[in-house]
Amino acid sequence: MSPLPNSKSSFLRAAQGCGALVLAGAMVLPMTPALAQDAAPAANAPMANAVTPKPAAQDAAAQPTYSTDYDTIFYTGEGGTVTLKGTGFTKEWREQHGTVVFYIAATKDRPGNAEPSTSMLRFEEGKDFTIADDGTFEAKLTVKAKALESFYTPIDYFPGITLDEVRYETGILTEAKGQPQSSIEDIWARKNVIAHHPMYTRAYHPQVLAPKWKYDALKDTTKDQELLIQGEGFVGEELPGREGAMYVIREKGTGTPVLAMSDMKSYYEGPDGVTRLEGGTLYRTIKLPANTLDPSKQYVIEAWSDYDYDLTKKDRPLITPIVGLAPEHRGVLMAHQDLKFEGVPDFTDATVPKGEYKTLTSKLTYQEQQQRATRGELTAALYAQAGSPKVNLPAVSPWPDVKTTDPNYTAYVWARQKGITFGWSDGKFHADAGISNATVAAFTYRAAGSPAVSGVSSFTDVKPNSAFYREILWSTQQYVINPDFGSFNATDLVNRGQLEQMLFNFQNRAK
Repeated sequence: MSPLPNSKSSFLRAAQGCGALVLAGAMVLPMTPALAQDAAPAANAPMANAVTPKPAAQDAAAQPTYSTDYDTIFYTGEGGTVTLKGTGFTKEWREQHGTVVFYIAATKDRPGNAEPSTSMLRFEEGKDFTIADDGTFEAKLTVKAKALESFYTPIDYFPGITLDEVRYETGILTEAKGQPQSSIEDIWARKNVIAHHPMYTRAYHPQVLAPKWKYDALKDTTKDQELLIQGEGFVGEELPGREGAMYVIREKGTGTPVLAMSDMKSYYEGPDGVTRLEGGTLYRTIKLPANTLDPSKQYVIEAWSDYDYDLTKKDRPLITPIVGLAPEHRGVLMAHQDLKFEGVPDFTDATVPKGEYKTLTSKLTYQEQQQRATRGELTAALYAQAGSPKVNLPAVSPWPDVKTTDPNYTAYVWARQKGITFGWSDGKFHADAGISNATVAAFTYRAAGSPAVSGVSSFTDVKPNSAFYREILWSTQQYVINPDFGSFNATDLVNRGQLEQMLFNFQNRAK
């Protein structure tokens, strides 16, 4: 398999949406390539590059035919196999017409705001498939992912642009000995093309999110500039978020703040009720103020969705990443790619998070889930998750409100010895007291060994001078606590159902 020569001619693409056709039907072919052209030539008119046939009769039943099978729709961004079959390509016929070449090529047509696509592949007799002595052949031809262009390049960019998918055809052509390889202009002009059929293609399966993007080199970072990120492959059965998607730039690392971001491209809802990005594209411009980026540091470009609306507020603000805050819990990360100051001239795959998620099966009834969670319950659960280790118990309880005969006495002493909690400032343990989001953050952070924490908050109500700032950062970075509405709400009390989920997250966090 090898690419055909390319050129830069401009043409208009026909409308998309053709019906699915599994088999490009077996077609009786003419004896000469000249007669396969779109318009009938005038009598006795010479045909450019045509091979003049020998005046020999041939049984119509023995005339060459070909067909292709590619599983209804061929997805150019994913690649696949095309099964090619042919009959009637006898040695005598090939001696008369030339070497047989099967091609896949972009059609002559294109949209008005698009550069022509010269994307094509050729498969040659004797190299990529073999024709039997009886003139028949069957070959499974492999087309690698992205070997064919998926989208036309737009002539002019404008906000909200939608990329059009390249339309393809298959065909059989012949090349006489000594004749140059056929160019795409030759194919469009039907020179030596025996027959051709439309090929029904799409860029990706609707349920496959496979984003990729490109952008120009950054200019002088000491000056204001704009960076256009051209993204494609934003398809999927159900994209995350409610309203749309955007790009952000931030320094590599955990919990780093957003330095700059684009505006949002809104989703649309299809007739099936599924939200999608029009055309599967995300073309957005990021404004970069002077000195935002330092060429000596490493950055990432990330695509994020929104995180739905804050239903706790009357104005129902949309929760999205914010410059200066970490984007986690303010959206859903769709893909990321290291930022290259020299630019990315060709569409390059972005990395899609592939987290393995475990699902909690609650052991509580609905009524139990709504009950208030307590300090004693949290402490006992953390002790159990630690494996209920042996503890040297004091003969006298450290707390006046906890007896040594208390079923959870060992757990409370363990928590004290681990530095998780010493009780309240009044000297009591208060096992029956309710717990807040901040309490769970503090207990789980200390139970994890009080690890080092970096990054910034994702929440407008959590600042460096906030109580339990470090503990809150860690618990949200580890997704132990997952606030729903863009705020941490440190003092909100936790019910038993919420605590059950938080403890499940704590136990199954990445370590």
